[in-house]
Amino acid sequence: MSEDVEKKALIEALEAAGSAHHQYETAFLGGEFDEHWPGWYAAFTLGRLGDFATPSDLSSWLRDAPSGGVWAEDAATYVLERSRLK
Repeated sequence: MSEDVEKKALIEALEAAGSAHHQYETAFLGGEFDEHWPGWYAAFTLGRLGDFATPSDLSSWLRDAPSGGVWAEDAATYVLERSRLK
């Protein structure tokens, strides 16, 4: 898979994770902030894209991803950089 396609797929998976997680927080947590969101996003994303990273690595990378613009795009860039360093 080319880097551009991989990044696009990761962005789409993170956007879908965000939407699904928002519904989870609203319906099951009564609107409360889920402090364990990185693990939730990691499980969702790995379920969509396969095991390109360990759940713990992906959770950490998502937690640490910068958010200066569009989060899913910034996070995808950060995750792909980190995954290539391992």
